[in-house]
Amino acid sequence: MLLPLRDENPHPPGFKPKVTISLIIINVVIFFMEVAITGQFWEFSNQRAAFMFFDWGAVPACVTGFSSMIQPGIACPDMSYISLFSSMFMHGGLLHLGGNMLFLWIFGDNIELKFGKAKFLLIYLGWGVGAGLAHIVLDPTSTIPAVGASGAISGVLGAYLAIFPKVRIQTFLMLGFFWRMMHIQARWFLPFWLVFQNLLPFFIGGFGVAGGGVAYMAHIGGFAIGFATGYLYKKSHSSEFTYGTRYGYRPDY
Repeated sequence: MLLPLRDENPHPPGFKPKVTISLIIINVVIFFMEVAITGQFWEFSNQRAAFMFFDWGAVPACVTGFSSMIQPGIACPDMSYISLFSSMFMHGGLLHLGGNMLFLWIFGDNIELKFGKAKFLLIYLGWGVGAGLAHIVLDPTSTIPAVGASGAISGVLGAYLAIFPKVRIQTFLMLGFFWRMMHIQARWFLPFWLVFQNLLPFFIGGFGVAGGGVAYMAHIGGFAIGFATGYLYKKSHSSEFTYGTRYGYRPDY
């Protein structure tokens, strides 16, 4: 297991990642609303949770219009396409939320700094929608709701890889009884995360939603869109990466 703890990518003086912090707060508030609805905490798995996810999660068959029913007696919600946005702020339990918010906290602030607050928010939402569409395209007839910020956060990770490939990530490595703190460059850490946490399970699971109900294609699609966005940013702002920044030379670009 590789668990990121922080990145060695300092901010300029006075910068505060207000959008990143706001997104985390919104996700946490909505999580406790889910707790209030379901009466569960670690994992939302009862009937009330199912109806909640049917109403606000992204159900591919409903979004594509393939079916007007999720299950016998359960109709698709009106304007199902809105679920591409609402599903981004819902999670399946505490660990799902915690993992996503950890990655957003570590990697989101520097992407917000690069794009600016308003643009970062719009691009973040766009990454989430794009990731949701990638999942839906894979199986447009599925009636399983997809929830979580993972697709949008995968976009953040893809952009981070393109813009900050040499930044070191302080990482906790655990292999059985072997524990060690390591400093791994983003160009090694993030591809490792993509391959072992998403690509391999995706292919081994038969190109779909594998064990645990993880929508791997949403993660892969979000990462690819984010990387392309970061690459285009880097190409269009080449002077930042050729001559350093106003705060000093950055060898980690």
